[in-house]
Amino acid sequence: MANTGQETGSYDAGIPETADREFASALEHLGIEMPPDLAPGVLAGYRSLRAMTDLLRTVEITDV
Repeated sequence: MANTGQETGSYDAGIPETADREFASALEHLGIEMPPDLAPGVLAGYRSLRAMTDLLRTVEITDV
């Protein structure tokens, strides 16, 4: 399979707000307390992972 190099959409639209809610929900569900001094860095990393995941899901893969 080969990547055509064409993206089918914007990968960062809505990521910060959605990621913030998802992350907070996951922490609450798991009973994890995030130290306030670590929260900005951890959340930034989570946003980056979400953006990368969304980007990988939007790239069209075709057989060559």
